[in-house]
Amino acid sequence: MVSDWNSIGELVPHGFAKNNYEAAFKAIKAGSDMDMESRAYKDNLARLVNEGKVEMALIDDAVRRILKKKFELGLFDDPFKFSNNEREKRQMDNPEHLTAAREMAAKSIVLLKNENDVLPISDKVKTIAFIGPLVKAVRDNLGFWSRQWPDDSTRIVTHWNGVKNRMPNSTKLLYARGCSVNDTSKAGFDEAIKIAQQADLVLLSVGEEGGMSGEARSRSNIHLPGVQEDLIKAIHTTGKPVVVMINAGRPLIFNWTSENVPAILYTWWLGTEAGNAIADVLFGDHNPSGKLPMTFPQEEGQIPVYYNKLNTGRPELTGYIDLPQSPAYPFGYGLSYTNFEYGDIKLSSDSFQRDDEIKAEIRVTNTGQYTGTETIQLYIRDLVASVTRPVKELKDFKQVFLKPGESRTVNFMITEEDLKYYNEDLKFIAEPGEFKLFIGTNSQDVKETSFTLE
Repeated sequence: MVSDWNSIGELVPHGFAKNNYEAAFKAIKAGSDMDMESRAYKDNLARLVNEGKVEMALIDDAVRRILKKKFELGLFDDPFKFSNNEREKRQMDNPEHLTAAREMAAKSIVLLKNENDVLPISDKVKTIAFIGPLVKAVRDNLGFWSRQWPDDSTRIVTHWNGVKNRMPNSTKLLYARGCSVNDTSKAGFDEAIKIAQQADLVLLSVGEEGGMSGEARSRSNIHLPGVQEDLIKAIHTTGKPVVVMINAGRPLIFNWTSENVPAILYTWWLGTEAGNAIADVLFGDHNPSGKLPMTFPQEEGQIPVYYNKLNTGRPELTGYIDLPQSPAYPFGYGLSYTNFEYGDIKLSSDSFQRDDEIKAEIRVTNTGQYTGTETIQLYIRDLVASVTRPVKELKDFKQVFLKPGESRTVNFMITEEDLKYYNEDLKFIAEPGEFKLFIGTNSQDVKETSFTLE
């Protein structure tokens, strides 16, 4: 048995082994029965066995477990068990599935900014200019991993088609590409500006190509690629109200756009029904309720940046001399076409025993003009613990659907389980002491109170 190779833990990431011969040896010895991507087993296992470095019994053992799973799945009784032409015809473009996809896509859109109520699009808007490299993109709407599957472009609703199909017949829709996603040329800017000048409202669809976010697709610079933000600046000079839609699979940096453009939607990669879902939000058929599942940095130098960070010994001296310490957008952030007002937190008690619980309640009111859904988020901070704890931890959330002027009291029950963590001995415990409790619309904009676990 050879022992001169590095430890298993030093194996480079799966699928990217510098030496697949060595990788195959380490993986099979570590108990990995199947290799589906790196081809290390396919190309090297036979050689390793022939050279006596891997016992045949080890291969037999791996094969035995794989075959057992295939038997359990019934694949030896019916190898085409999950392949059925009639079933495929029923499920492809199944109306119920498409409706669900459209609804999920609309719920995923995050409204980052909406100054002067630019959105939803008013009936008074008679001419819309739709500009940007992703307006008529097709496969990009499926994101990175879709590229592993056959082309099904005819099923994908582009941003252009979604808006065109939804807008009133009396409204005119104009188009200019402006630039490519990762372009260095501004040759298309003049045409885009001319198109924008003819419109009452400008929609800009920018961001990343579908293949730019995914496995092995790291970027050192996560600003909008190419000259896209320059295109936004050029369109902004027309004085027309602008709505920017950012399509990406990661948080991007777009500080100028964030500061100067009145309306911004983060539309990610929304799948087959992307165009329809975007149109639903733009025209107010769906009031956006999405919240950011991660923190958006102002600059790459802030990374890693996250809401549940550990405090430092001297927090007042921690930060940057050339940049605010706050992120561009905090975890849990997301606006609505309506407004939600939070009352103060009320606790059933300011302390409780281990076997007891505390009720925290807060009154939320829809003070705007639209019916909307709000996600109320509850965070906790352990102020005194044997191991340093994060400044905030999301412990619970609830959604409420409120009509204009409607209020509702939202209740959260806090128990000892909510306060537990793994200590230095890897025991899952809750320690007595003081805790802060936060409830709000995101991890940054919160109401605050405190309680004690006795």
